Amino acid sequence: MKKKKKKKKRKLVVMVSVLICLTLGAVGLTGCGGGKDDAEKVTEWSFYSPYGPEDSACCEIWTNLFDQIEKETDGQLVIKTYWSGQHPYEGSDMLKVVDEGIAQMSHFYGGYVTSVDPAFGVDTLPLLFPADSMKAWDINKQLWGDFKQDKNGLLEKKLEEDWNATMVHMVPATAQRLMTMGYGVDTTEGLKGHKVRVYSSEFGKFVEALGGTPVTIESSEVYTALSTNLIDAVTTGVQFATSNGYFDYCDTINLWEISQSSDGLMVNMDALNALPDDVRTTFLNIMSESANKPEMKEVEENAALVKQHEEKGVKVVTPSDEVREKIAAQLSKSVWTPWAESAGELGQQLLELVSSQN
Repeated sequence: MKKKKKKKKRKLVVMVSVLICLTLGAVGLTGCGGGKDDAEKVTEWSFYSPYGPEDSACCEIWTNLFDQIEKETDGQLVIKTYWSGQHPYEGSDMLKVVDEGIAQMSHFYGGYVTSVDPAFGVDTLPLLFPADSMKAWDINKQLWGDFKQDKNGLLEKKLEEDWNATMVHMVPATAQRLMTMGYGVDTTEGLKGHKVRVYSSEFGKFVEALGGTPVTIESSEVYTALSTNLIDAVTTGVQFATSNGYFDYCDTINLWEISQSSDGLMVNMDALNALPDDVRTTFLNIMSESANKPEMKEVEENAALVKQHEEKGVKVVTPSDEVREKIAAQLSKSVWTPWAESAGELGQQLLELVSSQN
C-alpha cells in the first residue's frame, strides 16, 4: 500500500510540474524542461493608432510589416494593432502613449501632435514644403534620419531626448487638399464667403488667406456638417475623404497640396532596448529597409483615387504656381514665422532648412 501511495504522489507532482511549465510557457517565461531559453522569449507589443484600418495606405503597410517581423523573428516579437475606437486615445495623445509606455508603439502624424510639441508640426505648415511629393519626402527624410538610430536628424534627436521614443518607419503621405461643394478654388480669394473644416490653427490661417472662414469640428461630425451645409469644404487627404463618404457632397478636388506630411511609427526606447540583440536588429532592419525605399503606396493610391473620382464627374482644379506663391508669401508671415517662434531655436533651424530647399 505504501508503494502505491508514493507512486500516486509522484504522478501528482509530475502533473503539477507540467501545468506550471505550460502556464509559464504561455506567458513567455522559462525554467521548465522543453521551454524557450532567454533568447527565445516571446515579446508582445501593442501599437495604437488614431486611424481606422482603411484610413490610409500606411495602415496596410504597417500591419504587413508586423507580420513579417513576427515571421523573421520566429515569433519572438509579436505586435498587436489597436485602431481608433479600440483604445481611448486621440491623435494628440500619441506622444504621451509611447513616452509613458501605455503602448510600445504609436502612430505619429505631425498635424495631430503639433499642439503638444510645435516642432513636430513643421511638415504640416501650409505651403511650406514643395508641392512635389518626392521633393517633400527628401526634406522630411533629412529631418528624421535613417530610422535605425545611426544617422539622426533634428526631429529624431528631439523625439529621443524629450519623448523617450525613436522613429522607426515613415511613409510619405498624400498631400492635404481642399474638397469643396459646388465651386473650385484657383484664385487668391477663392474661398471668400465659404466655411471650411480645418483641424489645425495653421490650416485655419490658410483658409483665411484665401478669404474663407475656418471651422473646427471633430472628424466624426464632418459628414453631418457637409450634409447640413454647416460647412461647404474640407481640408484633408483624398483617401480619408473617400473612406469617410465626403464625396457624397463634395464635387471638386482642389490640388493645393496644402501640406506634404508623413505618417510615422514611434517606438518606446526602453521597450526597443529591452529586446534581445538579434530580435532588435531584425526589427530595425525590416523597418528601415521599408522606410528608405520609400513606400509610395499612399501617394500612388491617392493619385488613382483622384483619377477615379474625376471619371465619375468630380472636378479637379489646380491653382497656378503664381497664385500658390502669393498665398505662400502671406503664410510666411502669418503662419511660418509665428510657428518658428513657438517652437524655439529648433523651430528656426527647421524653418531655415526647409525653406532653403523649397
